[in-house]
Order: sequence, then structure tokens, then C-alpha cells
Amino acid sequence: MAEKVLMVEAAANPLGSTCELLAKRFDLTCAVGVEDALKAVRKHGPFAVVLTDLRLPRMDGAALLDLIRTAHPHTVGLIMASQADTHLAMSAIMDDKAFRCLPKPASVDCLARCIKAALAQHKLLTAEQSFLRETMHGAVQALTDVLSLANPAAFGRSLRIQGLVRRLSEVLLVPQFWEVDMAAMLSHIGCVSLPPLTLEKIRAGKDLTTGERKLFESHPTIGAGLLAHIPRLELVAEIILKQHARFDENPPFGARVLKVVLDYDMLANRALHTGAIFTQMHGALGIYDPEILKAFESTIPVESGHVRRRVTMRELKVNMILEEDIVSVDGMLLLAKDAELNEANIYRLIESKTSFDIVEPVSVLVPTARA
Repeated sequence: MAEKVLMVEAAANPLGSTCELLAKRFDLTCAVGVEDALKAVRKHGPFAVVLTDLRLPRMDGAALLDLIRTAHPHTVGLIMASQADTHLAMSAIMDDKAFRCLPKPASVDCLARCIKAALAQHKLLTAEQSFLRETMHGAVQALTDVLSLANPAAFGRSLRIQGLVRRLSEVLLVPQFWEVDMAAMLSHIGCVSLPPLTLEKIRAGKDLTTGERKLFESHPTIGAGLLAHIPRLELVAEIILKQHARFDENPPFGARVLKVVLDYDMLANRALHTGAIFTQMHGALGIYDPEILKAFESTIPVESGHVRRRVTMRELKVNMILEEDIVSVDGMLLLAKDAELNEANIYRLIESKTSFDIVEPVSVLVPTARA
């Protein structure tokens, strides 16, 4: 598949047929202005290359590239600038916000050559990342496998939290999303030694004893410690360590995301109405990042929008929510109720059928609409 390119213009089609001509050579998306560009990044990103006017309404092109790269660090930026603004474009290059500056106006051939050079730069930037991700995948997969076997309830909550974080990323640019997504998946790895009964009480929204609360509150420290010696997972470990930190304690952005999602999930398990949950969270000043909380609220339907069905393992679909545990006929818990299904856990369950006889059908909630 061709690497994707985003072209951001200050006004609708000021360069005539430039977008149409470039679209014949590249997998090109055209946007007008900052808001349109950010919508394109959220819906179609990440882009290998972003080509933008320097002068844009509300925000200059260099700032836009900087914002996009907080979420997608390997996106390569190109800036189009008039001769009078060349010094500003060069400053963006010196500050590592852009790869090259192009004169404005520029011919289609000139734009195409620069886009090709930027695509080559993107390949260089992503080669090391790809290697590192493949190397780390085995270690991370081993950790999640251990958690799923040792404490399926904690594993189920991790999957649910990851699903909510990914939903948030559809409406908000999350800096260093790969690390935040991994932190969500491993957010409960420190629960590997917790008694299953403690996690069951949390999932059911029941109050913990003082001893149980103290034990549960130690899991971020334990989880961060497990990851501390894995290269390139330092940020993931820090996010996990500070997942319960207040907003006014200035934790990393990823930890602020987890704080919002984890507390929402906890309150939802107490059967509170969605509106009551967010009223309570908005009223807790200094606890949550207001921007993250507002964006997250927009992803949660006010009404459930689900219908109840009983399905077999082969009928499981992405976005279904388990109403009951999935267990083997011998009583082994394979996936805890309340988990939102995704491709990974559906595959895991279907593969488990080759080793275990699974009790089926199971009751699930099937989404009928998305807010």
C-alpha cells in the first residue's frame, strides 16, 4: 500500500488543480485549514508526509506540523512559504518541525520531487521503529499472556481500558499514541499477583477493605517495575506508574488519559448513569485533564444503544461487550465479563477452542448505534 500524504492549504483550492494532479502520483488527502487537517489525521492518519502552507488561519503551518508529530513522531513535514516568509520556514527546519521548505507557488513537478524525498526520509525514520516494535512484541506478548492466565479478570479490564483509549484517539490527537496504547494494555500487569477476589470486587463496584485497597494501589509500582528494564519502554513504564496521579500533579499526557478512562470504568461498574458519572468527574477539580475528559465524554453514548444476544465463539464480533464470563467446561476463566471484544481477544478465544471445551453460547451486548 502506498504511503499516505496530506496536503494542507490555507484556502479552498488556491493552486487550481494541484491537488488533483498530485493525487495521480501519490495516495493524497487534501485539507483546508487546521481543523480540517486534524480531522483528516484522526480519521485517515498517520500520514507519512504532511505538506502544508506556512500561513494558515488560527495556527501557522510549523505549529500544525509540531502538533501532528506529537501523535505521529515519524510524520515528515514540508512547508510551502512565500519569499517574504522564507526565514520563518527556515526556523521551522532548524527547530526540527519540518524537513524542507518549498517556494510558493511551486510547480507540480517540484512538489512531487520534494514529496518523494520526504517519503524516503519517512522510510528511514520508521525502519528502526519497525525493528524495535517487532523485538519488543515478544516481550510484551509474554507479559500479557502471563496476565491472561494468572488473572483473567485483570486481563479483561486491561482489554476494556485499551478499547476506551482507542475510542478516545478517534476524537483527540494523543501524543506518542503507540506508547499510550501499550500502557493501557499493560495497565494492570502489576495485578498478576493480586487475589482474583480483589479484582472481582473492583469489577463489581464493591468497596475494598483497607488491606485490599492498599494491595491494589501498589499494582502501578509493581507493573512499572516489571517494564523498567525493557529497552524503549521507559515512557510506558512511567505512564503505568502514574496512572492514578491527579492532573494537578502534572503527570505525563498518557497517564492523564489513563486516569480519565480508569476512573470512568470504575464508576460505570457501580451502575451509575452516564450523565451522573461525567457530572461527578467534571466536578472533581484538579483531578482530570479538562480537555481529555471533554473529548472522552464525546465518545460515550448517553444511552447504551445495545441489544442482548446469545452467540457462539464463531459469532463473536468486534465491539460486542460480554455480559458473562467466558469459561471452559472445567471452570477455567478465559475472558471476564464486561470486556469489549476486539480482533485480538476474539482470535485468542477461537484458538482456545482447539485446547479447551468452552461453555457456549454466551450472552453479549451488541451495539446498535455509535454516539
